[in-house]
Amino acid sequence: GKEFPLFDYQKILYDSLMIESFDKKDNFKNRHLWIKKSTGIGATEFMLRLMAWLAVKDDSFKNSQMVIVVSPNLDLAIKLMKRLKGIFENKLGIYFNEKETALNLNGCNIEAYPSNHLDSYRALTNPKFILIDEGDFFRKSEQQDVRHVTERYIGKSDPYIVLVSTPNAPNLLFEKIEKEPEETCIYKRLFLDYTYGL
Repeated sequence: GKEFPLFDYQKILYDSLMIESFDKKDNFKNRHLWIKKSTGIGATEFMLRLMAWLAVKDDSFKNSQMVIVVSPNLDLAIKLMKRLKGIFENKLGIYFNEKETALNLNGCNIEAYPSNHLDSYRALTNPKFILIDEGDFFRKSEQQDVRHVTERYIGKSDPYIVLVSTPNAPNLLFEKIEKEPEETCIYKRLFLDYTYGL
């Protein structure tokens, strides 16, 4: 098939998440990525496209779930899902009739949840990709809860986990993960400042 070039920062994102390390001590970080980024760099858009590609490239994500968790605002969940659906609608003329926060691609159910409504998120049977978008802007009381529920799925279905956010304030979710010791942190940590987007 036709190859599409990636920008340098997109290749960094892809390689950080999809190319597994064979160093035994790094194996537990293979599928977990923490990205502190500048505004407008395109990391969220890239992850949405990666999720769509994973769902349709073969049948390995059939009968599983992908999840997007956004700040406590249903409108943001709907906007992200519109962006994901737009990948197919705008370019391919493929339209979806699911509810505003859901999409089924090749048997993979993708759903967006606001961070203040996690009841359904807690009860997933087979999540394979979890995107936490702008997690540093979740309410402080929700940040630890979202992290706990997300990381609990590691032992259940070993999902890809991507936490992506612009920094908000000290002592919140992203700074806490940033300060964890390298040997115990379960995330590969990427810092994408504005220079990556130039």
